[in-house]
Amino acid sequence: MSGGSNAAAEERSALAAVARELGDLLLIELDRDRLERLASVSEALREVGIDPPGRGADLDGLAADYHDAVVRPTGPGAPPIASLWTEGRFEGGAAARMRELARSAALEHDATAALGAPIDHLGCILHLWARAVERAPWVATEIESQWLAWADAPLARVEASGGFYGDVARATRSFARELGAGRAEGD
Repeated sequence: MSGGSNAAAEERSALAAVARELGDLLLIELDRDRLERLASVSEALREVGIDPPGRGADLDGLAADYHDAVVRPTGPGAPPIASLWTEGRFEGGAAARMRELARSAALEHDATAALGAPIDHLGCILHLWARAVERAPWVATEIESQWLAWADAPLARVEASGGFYGDVARATRSFARELGAGRAEGD
């Protein structure tokens, strides 16, 4: 493998790690174990604009913020689920396409690991992209080019709420735009 190919593979691997972390933050409510894990990657999180809560953070307050921002948003909007944002319903065409993409890459959606989130939840889509980067590049390419743009609206809503989840939304918006721009440039 040439040096350029090696560097590109390393960059994709690093991007996959970021996608998994952002996906987790959108799928999993913070608990003490998760706070410890975030503390171990706090420097990397700060580099992408997320100021992680400290180990002594108010978990009840963070749970309420997570619920209000991601699970059942207050105000206009819906959770970051593609079918809801693009079709106004659960289990629409976006969910069907994510299932097809996962099958084509021989990947399975583990609803238990995703805490019951549908396959077209943004956190699940980021995980699918991360797993597909090395295993099924055609799936990663389609996600980059066709399945991240819808997320700008729900992420903008969460970002406006501020706080930790506002930071997560801002970083996720930037990440999704970077992936989409890279695909548009022919990466």
